Amino acid sequence: MTAPNNVTPPTPPAQVPVDGGQPRRHDNKQGKKPLYKRWWFWLIVVLVVLGVVGSTQSGDDTATSASTESSTSQTATPEKSEKPTEPTKPAEPAKPAEKTIELQATATGNGTAMIWENGSSSSQQFSGSWSKTYTGDEAKDLTMLSVTGDIMGDNNQQVSCKVIVDGQEKVSKDASGSAGTATCNVPLF
Repeated sequence: MTAPNNVTPPTPPAQVPVDGGQPRRHDNKQGKKPLYKRWWFWLIVVLVVLGVVGSTQSGDDTATSASTESSTSQTATPEKSEKPTEPTKPAEPAKPAEKTIELQATATGNGTAMIWENGSSSSQQFSGSWSKTYTGDEAKDLTMLSVTGDIMGDNNQQVSCKVIVDGQEKVSKDASGSAGTATCNVPLF
């Protein structure tokens, strides 16, 4: 028996190119799509645009809501009216308050007030009472106040000194006699 001549041998399946039969483009890096043709690029663009629009509208919403609240509070009945809420501002850092130091001296006759600042001293003659107020940096340099009575006066003289920091009396001293001296140290702060 012989095989019929009309039988053809089986043909292998056709091979399809992996890239779909299209010739590869070499006009951009490694044949990748341009950036603007990628889905994630457009997603980022949309999110950025929404963020910008949302941030500009939030400022407008505050003004709109304030005007809406004020118009509703005008039309509301007196017992149901609400105060419009003001937008809160970020808290500013508190500035340290300037310290004030008041030095006071008294004498029953004539007296001398000596003020010590930064290692040096100055004196002022007075009769009855004397005071001086220091603020800020000049207050930081004060160290002591000393009050002395009149040396030529009698032994019944009375002298006193006081240091008042920010309105509160911190130090007070008294002395008596013709050469009596009251000394008040200024507290450090």
